[in-house]
Amino acid sequence: MRILRIFNNNVVLAETDTGDQVVAIGRGLAFGKKKGQPIDADAVTQKFYPEQQAEEHLTAMLSEIPSDVLAVATDLEKIAREELGANISHSFILPLADHINYAIVRATDGLRIEYPLSIEVGHLYPKETAFGHRAISIINERLGVKLPEDEATPLALHLVNSQFATEDLIKTFKMTEVFTEIFGVISNAFGQEIDPSNLSVARFVTHLRYLFVRAEQGIHANTTDPAFPAIHEAVRTGYPRAYDCAYKVVLLLQVHLHQELSDDEHTYLAMHIARLASDLWGVSTTTSSRS
Repeated sequence: MRILRIFNNNVVLAETDTGDQVVAIGRGLAFGKKKGQPIDADAVTQKFYPEQQAEEHLTAMLSEIPSDVLAVATDLEKIAREELGANISHSFILPLADHINYAIVRATDGLRIEYPLSIEVGHLYPKETAFGHRAISIINERLGVKLPEDEATPLALHLVNSQFATEDLIKTFKMTEVFTEIFGVISNAFGQEIDPSNLSVARFVTHLRYLFVRAEQGIHANTTDPAFPAIHEAVRTGYPRAYDCAYKVVLLLQVHLHQELSDDEHTYLAMHIARLASDLWGVSTTTSSRS
């Protein structure tokens, strides 16, 4: 590997023999080195391949993040990828490291941020929230700091974002708000509370998350299966209560997504709601609730 840019003595942007760019981390890795010189591969303790982005942006971020914080973020990415089985993008590391860095600054200055929807995030993304709490423990132990447990919420959302290749936490908070409204609609329709630990809830959340991603990309769930119109009619007539509830959810989603949803989406939502009602409460959805 040869050096393309030195960020500090411990972090460099390098080019591999195959022409790939890699961020290499190692104590004293760049000490006494200059751009274009090779680096000792044995001195590299961690590395990651940044996704394509402007070098100015990459430089600005890396120049502000201490190497020990970047190293912790790299380890957390490995934990998320290998132990949680998370399908995450490489863009996870830098936003995560940037957040950790400023969270440490805030904690040092005695500043505390109240994160909205912490309870909802814990319910909707239990695996990611557990990762957030584990990350807090690792950060505190490795870096000798004391981050509040509240920071588990944005750390969890960074992991949610990475699985959909987005860095926009505002969008993820908005998505979580909408999910909460949707579960409120379902609870009201059936007069029952929703247990977020149920597997059917997790499946439904996954469906909703991909629905948001498809909507943002302008992709609609329009199946070409010739049998689907019959499936749609079977769901409409066989599970009218779930179908009616799904209609309310569709209206809610259309308001937030600013676009029409297809009959196919309506059908899929009705099927998920029917499963939710059956699994959570043993409730039959074959009786219509439309007035």
